Amino acid sequence: MKKTLVAVAALAAATGAMAEVTISGFIDQAWNTTRTTTGAGQSTTVKSLGHNAIGQDALRFSASEDLGDGMKITAGVNTIFNSTTGSGAVALDAGSGLTLSGGFGSVYLGQGYSAMWNTMAAAEPTQYGPGVGNVHAVGNGGGYGNAVAYTLPALVSGLSVTIGHGPGEVATGYGDGTDVAVSYNNGPLTLATAYGTSVASGAATGFTVTPLVGSVPVTQEAITAGSRSTAQAFTVAYDFGMAKVFAGYAMLKTGGDNDQKANSSNYGISAPLGNITFALSFSDAKYTEDGGTTASATGVRLLAKYNLSKRTYAYVQYGTQTNKLSTGASGGSATGNGIGLTHSF
Repeated sequence: MKKTLVAVAALAAATGAMAEVTISGFIDQAWNTTRTTTGAGQSTTVKSLGHNAIGQDALRFSASEDLGDGMKITAGVNTIFNSTTGSGAVALDAGSGLTLSGGFGSVYLGQGYSAMWNTMAAAEPTQYGPGVGNVHAVGNGGGYGNAVAYTLPALVSGLSVTIGHGPGEVATGYGDGTDVAVSYNNGPLTLATAYGTSVASGAATGFTVTPLVGSVPVTQEAITAGSRSTAQAFTVAYDFGMAKVFAGYAMLKTGGDNDQKANSSNYGISAPLGNITFALSFSDAKYTEDGGTTASATGVRLLAKYNLSKRTYAYVQYGTQTNKLSTGASGGSATGNGIGLTHSF
């Protein structure tokens, strides 16, 4: 449920009218236990209380104005933080920016999740994000960044097309990037695809293709000025009523003297049973470094959540991950579980 505040004198004086600001947020708190084992067999267990088992603690502010002639502008500020430890700075997240919408579609300027991130998230039944067992987060480019995005008007029911362009913002690095996301939702069927490309503006260190948990030694490549990196993703989901199935595939290639590559896939199912929803996903990823050495990771995640209300649920989550090197040696493994409670407002 969203709360609304009325801005006071300063805003009224600046705009000549009162403005309504909508405040919403999300809190996730869980007792988490993670056990990580290196390739040499050394194990470490860490227990913690905090967010990120399902989602990040967030506080959002938004305000909108009707500009007339069917146009509307919306301003948003989305912050993420750790409400348990209080450590680290409050950071701005995707959704912080301005959206101008109308019959022409919509234009967004600010921070947004990448087309790859949104596409792969559509294929994850156990909540897309960090945590043991999620090894298919390939090609996100950090998940989000500054960009200008244009979403076409809905010419066909259920069809959405968004074109985004992000500036490189540094003299040496990946350079400007462009991506396209297309999704189609028609009743029980969801289809989504994304493609992104960028050309390096100068010599820099390439991306890291190390799995999220464990100790697989996959190195970085020095990308060269003018080299091109590409990313692609495809997902499908179908709701049968008694259960919903998901599948996704992603590919990433960064340009340089010796290309680094990564690809991943995942599939899973979710099924409601009264107030309880069960979800299970399987994923795998393969990473190839600049020297041709490969590493792989496989993961499994299980989630059971109980709806206490439309905005509150309790959950239990369990995940495993196993990493292997091309030599056949172990690259480490991990298991993790969490018992938590979430509330959105």
